[in-house]
Amino acid sequence: MPTRAERWHGGLLVAMAALIPIGEGLSMAALVGVLVLLVVRRREVQLRVLRESPTFGVVAGLGAWLAAGLLAIVLGGEGWQKPDEIGRWLPFLAIPAVALSAPMLPERTLRLAVRAFVAALAVACLFGLVQYAFNIRPGESISRVDSTIATQGRIPGRFGETVAGGFYYHRLKMAHVLVVGLALAASRQLFAALTLRRRLVEGALLALMGATFLLTYTRGALVALAVGGFACLPFLTRRVRLAAMLGLALAAGVVLAIPSVRARVMSIGSDQASAVRSLIWSQGVRIIADHPLGTGLGNYIVVVNRYYDAADPAFTVRTYPHNVFLTAWAEAGPVGLVGWVVAWLSLVVACGRALWRRKSPFGDDAVAAGVGLLGIVAMLFIGLTHDVLFHNAVAMAFSAMVGGVLAFLGRASASPA
Repeated sequence: MPTRAERWHGGLLVAMAALIPIGEGLSMAALVGVLVLLVVRRREVQLRVLRESPTFGVVAGLGAWLAAGLLAIVLGGEGWQKPDEIGRWLPFLAIPAVALSAPMLPERTLRLAVRAFVAALAVACLFGLVQYAFNIRPGESISRVDSTIATQGRIPGRFGETVAGGFYYHRLKMAHVLVVGLALAASRQLFAALTLRRRLVEGALLALMGATFLLTYTRGALVALAVGGFACLPFLTRRVRLAAMLGLALAAGVVLAIPSVRARVMSIGSDQASAVRSLIWSQGVRIIADHPLGTGLGNYIVVVNRYYDAADPAFTVRTYPHNVFLTAWAEAGPVGLVGWVVAWLSLVVACGRALWRRKSPFGDDAVAAGVGLLGIVAMLFIGLTHDVLFHNAVAMAFSAMVGGVLAFLGRASASPA
C-alpha cells in the first residue's frame, strides 16, 4: 500500500510531465513539488543512482560546467551582472529529480508520466492545428511584425497568418518540445514490440505530431530530426531499417510537396540568415577571446551589449550566441565547455551501447535508448544554430526526457537478464 508521500510524489511527477505542453510555469511548480518530496523522503533516496553509468557522466559533466560557470563569475572579471539569468537553467533540475524519483516509485508511475506528456502534447497539437486553420492569434504581440525577425506566433514572411504554436503561441517553443514528442513516438515505432492495432494508433499520433511540427515552419528543427533519425539507423534490424528509410523518404516528400514549407527549408542557406548568424556568432567568439576563463554563468547577455555597440549599434536582436556550445564556452570557459560536451556525449554513447548490446530487437530499454539517441542528437543539432534550451518549456521537456532515459536505462541494467 503506497504511503501518502509516495502518492503525492508520483502524482506531482505525472503532473510535471503533463503540464509541460500546457505552460512552463505550471510544470516548473510541479518540479518544485517533486524536489520537495525528495527532501521529505530523503531517507529513501538512493544517491548511488547518481554514481552509476550513464547517470554519472551526465551529472559529473553538468556539475563541471556549473562549477566552472560560477567560478568564472569571480575570476572572469565581470562580477555577477545578472543573477536572474541563472534561472534559465533551473529546468535542468528535472534530470536528477526524475532519475532519483525512479527507484522510489512503481514503474507504472513512470509510464503514466510518459503517457500524460504525450496526451497533453497531442491536445496541444490539435489546438495548434486549429490555430493554423482559423488564424487564431489571441494575446499575440504585434510590436515586432516589422522587424527583421518576425514575431514567433506568425509564419515567417507571411505576418498575417498564424503558425501552429499550440498553447505557447510560439512556433519555436512548440517545435522544439515536439522534437521530444516525435523522438518518443518514432522510437516506439522503431524499437517497441507493438500489436498491429497499437502500431496504427501510435502511428496516427506520430502523424499528428509531424503535421503540427511542419506547420511551425522551423527549418533547423526539421533538419535536426532527420539527423537524429539517421543516427538511429545503424541500430535497427534490416526490416525496420528499410521501413525507417522509406518513412524518412516519405516525410521528405511531404515537406517538399508543401510549397510554403519547402520555401522555408530552402531558405536555410539564404544570405540574410547567414549574415544574421555570422554577426551573432562572431560576438560570441570575440567574448571568448577576451574572457579566457569565461564571463560567468548568466553574464553573457549583459556583456555582449558592449560588443554589439562596437560592431553594429543598429542590431537589435542582442541575445545569446545561437549556439549552445558557444554559450557554454563563453560563460564557463574551456573547462565548462568540456563538462558540457562530456555530459551529452556520455549519454549518447550510453544509448548507442544499449541499442547495440540489446538481447532482442525490442524492449523498453531499447525504446528509452532510442528516445535518448534521437532526441539528444536532434536537440543538440538544433543547438548549433539556436538558443534551443533558453526557453523554459523546451528545457523542461528535454531535461525530463534525459531524466526518464536515465531512469529506464538504470532499471534495465539493474534487472536480471
